[in-house]
Amino acid sequence: MTRRETDAAHRQTPPLILVGTDFHRAGLELRGRLAYGHDEVPEALVHLLAREEVAEACLLSTCNRTEVYALPRDEEGAYQAVVEAIFHPRVPDIDRRGRLYVHWHEAAALHLFAVSSGLESMVLGEPEILGQVKQAAAIADDVGASGTVLRRLLASAVTAGRRARQETDVATGAVSFGYCVVELARNIFSHLEDCRILLIGAGEMAEQVARNLRERGARALSVANRGSERAEAFRLRFDDVTVLPLDAVPAAIAETDLVVSSIGGEEPVLEVADVRRAMARRTGRPLLAVDLGVPRNIDPKVRSLENVFLHDIDSMEALIARNLERRREEVPRVEKIIEQELGRFHGWHQSLGAEPLVADLQRRAEIIRKGEVEAALERFPPETHRHLEQLTRSLVRKLLHHPSTRLRREQQPVAHLELVRELFQLDPRDDEDQR
Repeated sequence: MTRRETDAAHRQTPPLILVGTDFHRAGLELRGRLAYGHDEVPEALVHLLAREEVAEACLLSTCNRTEVYALPRDEEGAYQAVVEAIFHPRVPDIDRRGRLYVHWHEAAALHLFAVSSGLESMVLGEPEILGQVKQAAAIADDVGASGTVLRRLLASAVTAGRRARQETDVATGAVSFGYCVVELARNIFSHLEDCRILLIGAGEMAEQVARNLRERGARALSVANRGSERAEAFRLRFDDVTVLPLDAVPAAIAETDLVVSSIGGEEPVLEVADVRRAMARRTGRPLLAVDLGVPRNIDPKVRSLENVFLHDIDSMEALIARNLERRREEVPRVEKIIEQELGRFHGWHQSLGAEPLVADLQRRAEIIRKGEVEAALERFPPETHRHLEQLTRSLVRKLLHHPSTRLRREQQPVAHLELVRELFQLDPRDDEDQR
């Protein structure tokens, strides 16, 4: 949507420009070149705000997107100012590559709210982006890059994102193999803190699983791998990990509650006979086995053993697909929340225009009240003057309370505000003349 197209339909939105790119427009290598680390963002914002075309700005930079939200002083020059200050230092020809998108006003605000709510994420509903938006807003605030309007807009977007996750299921259900393991374990074991876990393999998949388990409280972690060097490197990345030789795995199963295998090889690491012997020593305690290997690492016949729950990569992918579909079904509810929070922001922003009007209305009423009281005082005994002041002040306050409240709370078109000024003859110059 172009700036002119949004101007006509959305005059309630403050001047706002978004310039950015994300995983839809740019590959991993290009996104990496455009990314700003947390310690680089303040200097980048200061550099941007040195341009006279931009009044306020926030830089959101993650592994999947780099976006600038700005309130321009000069709408015609704002786009070029953002591109030259933020994107050209990293990729000089980025705008000529067609990798940037630009949104204006309402479209920019809607995009921000959708990003914060997880609707624009690579994985629908992922939780990290909400924290990243909050952090970007905090940095902009710390360096003085965001003023009253942009600060409120960012806070409203964060509120929408928080409500989306609290009031809908857009972020529930595992959509990664690592979190799938956590979800499966929670269905069987009461507390992950008490769960003894064995990881077979020390590669990227094992690290993802370990990270998810540790974040949810798992402590007792062992790892077995063909090469001891990679297993030792794994141990250094995760505190309190026991390293086992691969041939110790069958015996270790007897003392294991959850085994996750993601190791390469043509033959299974765990045969059904190994697990049967281990289960005989477990006195009825369940065993959750997750086979993420291709080819299989665990003999599928293990599934037939009592108290053994085996999941392979096919069943995990099916679970992820079901969870993603449930998340997609929640999108309309999230969009409703975005509409509500954006409407609240519009109401607040419009009240900024109403404040001077309310102040003028109250000032005009006070001038009239004082004039009438002064003219009437000589007709009343002195002992009643204080009561007359109190009475007239209370009368004016009550008369103006409802219209003042409505003016502040409702989204008033500019024409309505001007009509109120005309009806009450609220020309500040007239007030000055009467003082």
